[in-house]
Amino acid sequence: MKNFLYELKLSYNRTGEYKKYDPIRSSKDVYQILSQVFDPDLMEAREEFVILYLNRANVVIGYYKAFQGGVSAVVADTKLILSMGLKSLASGVILAHNHPSGRVEPSDQDLRLTRRVKEACKLVDLELLDHMIMSADNGYYSFADEGKL
Repeated sequence: MKNFLYELKLSYNRTGEYKKYDPIRSSKDVYQILSQVFDPDLMEAREEFVILYLNRANVVIGYYKAFQGGVSAVVADTKLILSMGLKSLASGVILAHNHPSGRVEPSDQDLRLTRRVKEACKLVDLELLDHMIMSADNGYYSFADEGKL
C-alpha cells in the first residue's frame, strides 16, 4: 500500500471585469468598495460576511464572500479568514458583515470576533485594518474609526 501526499496549488482567477482600485485611505473608501460586493437585495434578509484582502500599498487584491448566516447571526471562522489572506500573500485584512436589522452598532459577539481575529492576524504578520458593519439604509460602522481595534 502506498502513502500519498497531495500537493496543494493556489490559482488566481479574476471574476468579472477587473477594476484596479486606488489605495484605501479611509472607511469611506472601504464602504464604496463593499457597496459593490454586498448584494443589496439581501442586505435586509440575512447576514453575510465578506473579507477584503489588501497588499502592502493598501490596494484591494481581492475579496472573499466567506460566510452566510441567518437573520440574526453569522458564524465566522478565524482559520478560513486567515487562510485566504495567507494564500493570497495579503498584508492587510478588512472584515465586513451586514446587520439585516439596519442597526450598525456592534454586538458583544462582533467585538469578541474582532479581538480574536486581530490577535490571530498578529501571529501570521497580517494586519487587521478594520471591521465594518454595513446596513442597507443606515450606512456603516467602522471599528477603526471608533477606536475599537
